[in-house]
Amino acid sequence: MAKNKSKAVHAIKIKHNAPFSQKIKKKEQKGQKQRRVGGFKSLANFDVSRIKNKEKRIQILERKQNEQKKTKKMEKKEKEANPDREKLDPLTIDDKREIDENFVFDEDDQEELQNEELIDEFQNYFQEGQDPKIIITTSERPSRQLFDFLKDVKDVFGPETHYWPRKQFTIKEIQEYSINKGYTELLVFREHRKEVNQLIYIHLPNGPTYKFKLTNYTPCDEIHHHGRFTDHNPELILNHFNTKVGRRVGRGLAALFPSKPQFRGRRVVTFHNQRDFIFFRHHRYMFQEEGQKVALQELGPRFTLQLKQLKLGLFNDDGEIEFEARDDYYVKRTAAFL
Repeated sequence: MAKNKSKAVHAIKIKHNAPFSQKIKKKEQKGQKQRRVGGFKSLANFDVSRIKNKEKRIQILERKQNEQKKTKKMEKKEKEANPDREKLDPLTIDDKREIDENFVFDEDDQEELQNEELIDEFQNYFQEGQDPKIIITTSERPSRQLFDFLKDVKDVFGPETHYWPRKQFTIKEIQEYSINKGYTELLVFREHRKEVNQLIYIHLPNGPTYKFKLTNYTPCDEIHHHGRFTDHNPELILNHFNTKVGRRVGRGLAALFPSKPQFRGRRVVTFHNQRDFIFFRHHRYMFQEEGQKVALQELGPRFTLQLKQLKLGLFNDDGEIEFEARDDYYVKRTAAFL
């Protein structure tokens, strides 16, 4: 008779359906794990660029944007619920500005500075009303772009502004010629790769000498709805030149324009200093509704100056350097010296 072989019998596990409440808890736990991305419970401060996977990065970015929308809605509801709550003005970089030791805001400092300005190099302009006589030149072998810039700038300063071809002359030679001919200001515009990038301003006959970095030039023709200005002497606005160095720069820029403006022309030239960037703007103002409103029309050009050096004396003199911008001066955006 054949032997009956016994077969091993294995127990079969029977799966019981989990209660519905347990499923919900698991889903909530799973959702909480998904919300913790990069160790953050909230995505508001999470840097999405850290995620290398493109699809995952797009998903997290969408969730972050949705979270920001919800936050804005909540803030809006809180404002509507508490309309009497005090509104806090946002802090700007100018509000966080570090006050320089030469900042002028005391009456004693102002009196001392005004006494110094009575005998400085610009006393003929501010006390005697001497009108400027300007000579403009360029770097060697100027490009067409530099001549286009000179066309815009030359007419801004007034009729007593003349161009001197650079050719092979040195700045020292042009400087001596200008003094002999009775010029009061010498402007040298330099360029790099066919872009204007520097202004050397020499007040004659005794200095001082300014070196500016020139950027963000916009020609008159590229300004939308720009106007054409007349030969009237412009009014001058100098904003936020608050330190001793700033006052020196402001007085130098003021000496480029006639001391007596002609209000009939309604021209305004503005030098606005913000964080040591000096923005140049040129407008014409127009009265509307019998003088109740004023409209502005920009004439151009636009450019930005940044002081790099202020030195006593003329260009080649070994004069005392009053200010020189080093590389470490503007590491902090809140630092300002003008």
